[in-house]
Amino acid sequence: MLIILTYICSPKIKLTTLKKKYITWLLVINGLLAIALTVLLSIYLSSISKSDIVYVDNVELFNGFNMAKDLGKINNEKITKQKKKLDSLYSIYSIFKEQKNTEKTQELENQLRSEDQELRKMNEYFSKDLSQKVWNRLNQYIKEYGETNQYKIVLGTQGNGNVMYAIDKINITVDVLEYANNKYEGN
Repeated sequence: MLIILTYICSPKIKLTTLKKKYITWLLVINGLLAIALTVLLSIYLSSISKSDIVYVDNVELFNGFNMAKDLGKINNEKITKQKKKLDSLYSIYSIFKEQKNTEKTQELENQLRSEDQELRKMNEYFSKDLSQKVWNRLNQYIKEYGETNQYKIVLGTQGNGNVMYAIDKINITVDVLEYANNKYEGN
């Protein structure tokens, strides 16, 4: 009862206390609204910044993929050996041809054709079969990467194909290449 009388008798105290409570509530409500607005804004911005459609540069991806480098190195060694063998045979062939040794030149011509055909097979194997193996592996990794990052579409481009232009922001070639190389290396 004494408190009520004090409030009634002293209006300055009552107004000051009410103002302080009102201001405190206003600050709390404004703070909560600011936090809610910040959360909503960050959710909205994150949904805008992540594109559902991205692309990779096929040439850069293939050339940077460690599996392609490893297979290319092995195949290039084989091709280099075959070329050296072919060059040696051709040198011997030239010598016998100058000496007009028709029996040996005929034998070496047949061997040259056979070795040249072997070199062509090696080149064809690398350009088709090994490349297909690399792309099969890369496609598997790209699919995993796309699913993990919840992309709806991952396009491939070579700069003159289906995607003629796209902003760099949606180019994920470097990220996919890093992912693919880590998977290939067993990481």
